[in-house]
Amino acid sequence: MTGHQKLKLLVIGRSKTPRCLKGAKSLEVNYDFNKKTWITSEISENWIQKLEKHMVKKRHKCALLLDNSPAHLKEINQKLKNVTVFYLPPNTISKLRPMDQE
Repeated sequence: MTGHQKLKLLVIGRSKTPRCLKGAKSLEVNYDFNKKTWITSEISENWIQKLEKHMVKKRHKCALLLDNSPAHLKEINQKLKNVTVFYLPPNTISKLRPMDQE
């Protein structure tokens, strides 16, 4: 709530081992890939499961707000204990994110 606990960003790239990351021992981001560099339901589920493990380890609970993208699985909420997922109603993203407003 205060912003002092920050998670690593999820970066989605096109290749499994990009040349720009060659030789990197660790990353300050979570990296995943697919051919179109889009989030998929598999990538989304894996990231949420990592978040759940992190929250269980820290003994914290959190709320996660997601838009209505088809990549965000609706049934994931039943598998989680420390993360509660809330889905925004359709067509509200442009109203909630100031940079999307025209």
